[in-house]
Amino acid sequence: MTVLLGLASALGGIAAQAAPETAKAAKEAVKVTMYVMPHCGYCEKARQQLARRGVQWQELDILASDQARQEFTAHGGVGTPLLLIGDSVIKGVDPARIDAALRASGLLAQ
Repeated sequence: MTVLLGLASALGGIAAQAAPETAKAAKEAVKVTMYVMPHCGYCEKARQQLARRGVQWQELDILASDQARQEFTAHGGVGTPLLLIGDSVIKGVDPARIDAALRASGLLAQ
């Protein structure tokens, strides 16, 4: 019986230690994708905001990749940047909307 209680206690400790890792994995699972074009000043502003927030993102150049251009169009893209943050689609640079989407996705503290 003591062995079982010790095992349950040890497993509880493992579960408690795993919880932060699970939260970290969930945070990393939220993707930020930014569709860009070369020499886009607005794209640079969006990059700077994401960098200031400590957020990692993936960039897809819509002129260099047919697939990126198709995805951009499918998301309603007209101009760049177009950001996908969690479930949010943000057209252009809108710092307040970007921060709100980052918060909603758990990538920025409330």
